[in-house]
Amino acid sequence: MKLAIVGIGQCGGNIADLFYSVNRYSESFFHGRIEILTDAFAVNTDETDLGSFKHIPGDKGHRILVGTMSTFGHGVGKVNVDAASIIKATSSEVIGSILKSAKFHESDAIFAIASCGGGTGSGIIGWIIKTLKERVDKPVYAILVLPFAFEERGEVSYAVTNSATCVNTVSRYADAIFLFDNECYRKAGNNLAQDFEEINQEIAMSFYDLCCAGEERRQKYVGSKVVDAGDIKQSVEGISVIGRGEVNLSTFRWRKEYYREGIKENSLLFAALRKAETNLGMGIDLGQAGKILALITAPKHVISVSALEEIYSYLQQKSPKAVIRMGDYPRRSKDISVTLIASQLGKISRLEHLFLQAERLFKNQEQISRELSAKDKFMEELKRTIPTLD
Repeated sequence: MKLAIVGIGQCGGNIADLFYSVNRYSESFFHGRIEILTDAFAVNTDETDLGSFKHIPGDKGHRILVGTMSTFGHGVGKVNVDAASIIKATSSEVIGSILKSAKFHESDAIFAIASCGGGTGSGIIGWIIKTLKERVDKPVYAILVLPFAFEERGEVSYAVTNSATCVNTVSRYADAIFLFDNECYRKAGNNLAQDFEEINQEIAMSFYDLCCAGEERRQKYVGSKVVDAGDIKQSVEGISVIGRGEVNLSTFRWRKEYYREGIKENSLLFAALRKAETNLGMGIDLGQAGKILALITAPKHVISVSALEEIYSYLQQKSPKAVIRMGDYPRRSKDISVTLIASQLGKISRLEHLFLQAERLFKNQEQISRELSAKDKFMEELKRTIPTLD
């Protein structure tokens, strides 16, 4: 599966930059010269953010600055309503740059990426997806990153209100939304920069095996049940999460036929599956999924019919009403990885809490605005008889 990536805002741009890095990794000689990215773009209202990337090309067609007449290149200060107004006036410039990309026609899908809690990303992504859907006959998926818990505290929180309006808008237009919760990935002892770097890397790598499997050209690495763009399109819809789990195989193998070795490999396969389940972008009840896709990437001798049957039974037991698709990718030699997608999710407690909190905060903002207006009027009345020095 080949992707065109559009990163919006600082968070979205940084993740898009890492997708570019992952593509260079997959294109290298040692990893099969597999191309999974046709192009990557960064869109922002802040000029400084656009200068921080390592991989996205530095020309103005790939690093797109919008809204300079109103922001002077300094961002929207977390006010996503302003960002939405900017993109409505400049969307033709952004979409034009994407469609002019030399390899855009090779893309199987477009990924638009943003942080829900920021101003630029949350305000712009919905309109970009809407416009792309009107212009392009390809699936357009969103990757939305939910804020840390500490950003949601207080009687006024842009992180909460921006996230709620962003998810609500994007869900109207995107073919699917992959949610990632920052809080699920934070690690004790890491500074903020380390947390963001590792979270962004985790997000980009979650799609690595999934994209490579359908683009593999070496016969010995083509799976018996190939997962390609068509399978992904049929397996992803609405609110979705993805997770990838990886475990290492033993370096030394004395006898391939030895029964204990087979038992160990099966246990490692299930360890990778459970790790993928643990690494899902946000905490969910797998039983709420309407569709599930699992890709097993491992040495060919590890992927047996009985192992796939056990994994299928496990997933069916977890989510009896879900449509389950499975595939194999016999590429690895020293490790096993499982990519797991749960899609068409219904009840999600994290989103329910977010929307309820946003509703309360919007009401609070109205009350706070009325109180501030009353204080301003009181101060104006006090100053009415005081002369000025004009």
